[in-house]
Amino acid sequence: MVISYNKLWKLMIDFNMNKTQLRKIAGLSTNIIARLSKNESVSMDTLLRICNALHCNVGDIVDVINEPDQLKIPKYPFINGSNLLRVAENTSRKYQRD
Repeated sequence: MVISYNKLWKLMIDFNMNKTQLRKIAGLSTNIIARLSKNESVSMDTLLRICNALHCNVGDIVDVINEPDQLKIPKYPFINGSNLLRVAENTSRKYQRD
């Protein structure tokens, strides 16, 4: 599962607020803002500080996404390197201009 703070960024746009302003209002460090920007986990205390600053609930700023459902990467049975080369050639032809 993956954490997404897209709701937080959209809410900040609605409030016409940037990350520096959020950091100051909520009393956060620059490291926490960096972790949020990378969609990394932060403590519940941090989320509650943000919610108090923005007058919202945790569900208004955080989403949890099931990563395996979002990232389905096809697996090809490569017997040798020549199969890999054929797939690369076919793919490059598909994107060439006529």
